Amino acid sequence: MKKFEHGGQIYNADGTAGDWLDFSANINPLGVSEKIRTAIIENIDGVKNYPDPNATELKAAISQRYKISAENFVLLNGAAEFFYLYLNVTRPRKILIPVPSFSEYERAARACNAEVEYIFTRAEENFEINFAQDFTADLIILGRPNNPTGNLISLDDIKKFSAATKILIDESFIDFLDVESARQLVSKKISVVQSLTKIFAIPGLRLGFAVVEKNLAEKLNAAKDVWNVNFLAQKAGAAALSDEKFLADTKNWLRNEQKFFVENLKKLKGVKIFEPTANFVLMKFETSELAKFTLEKLRQKKILLRSCENFAGLDGRYLRCAIRSHAENLKLLEALEIN
Repeated sequence: MKKFEHGGQIYNADGTAGDWLDFSANINPLGVSEKIRTAIIENIDGVKNYPDPNATELKAAISQRYKISAENFVLLNGAAEFFYLYLNVTRPRKILIPVPSFSEYERAARACNAEVEYIFTRAEENFEINFAQDFTADLIILGRPNNPTGNLISLDDIKKFSAATKILIDESFIDFLDVESARQLVSKKISVVQSLTKIFAIPGLRLGFAVVEKNLAEKLNAAKDVWNVNFLAQKAGAAALSDEKFLADTKNWLRNEQKFFVENLKKLKGVKIFEPTANFVLMKFETSELAKFTLEKLRQKKILLRSCENFAGLDGRYLRCAIRSHAENLKLLEALEIN
């Protein structure tokens, strides 16, 4: 795999989508909600106009749901956009990245010519970060929960670590969990970015936002494309954020399905299952050959898992698997020959 290749590679050589059961991308299996579907259909003719440059409706919806002031956030074409925007505006010279983690952190850091230093975490310690280490850098980028390990850094640890350096926290999966967000910690030293595409199953639309200190928000908003969030994404996002039932159903699904899925995966011989916090599971096989065999066996049955061999700090022994609907999970378990 290429270093910065992601999951969700469902496309054929001609660009058409293949008929895959995709466990390689961590998207809400409840799919596109009726509110989003209705918003897109009712507003389809609006694509003949430019998007609202102020995204007034969407900003109001974000402010209402997350109880934050519009002066503190930046609207995004997906959370990944923020890593490039933030780093190009703030220009840190040295960036710490605990690994394994989402590869776009490093890709964005190298795009702005920053020096990148890994903090290697260990499987034997459940990939926990040792905050007692003596770190020297301008910025550290943390996933919360972290992708692909699922670790959830505590707010207390974030507070302690912010005394030493600025922190950019990626909470792209936080809406799947019943935990407090790091948004409450935002300051001159702490910024938080959040994806809306995973929780609302709209990665093809691209949508996210970041919460930052007011002065930094002004600089970031001045540096980005004024139309970076397209018209339909604005309408879909505003509709989605008001859908209390969909969000409650999502958390209920994960609460039940996560336990069932993990208990069955633990029946696999020669595989260690790391306890998940979010909607994906990291697995370590005894050998890279066994992991590769499993990948190919599933591909033959049109099922995709995510090889983690291109995550810094991991190798070919590791696979990541999304948690999908109960019916889909049963198909995977059957394909793995788990009774």
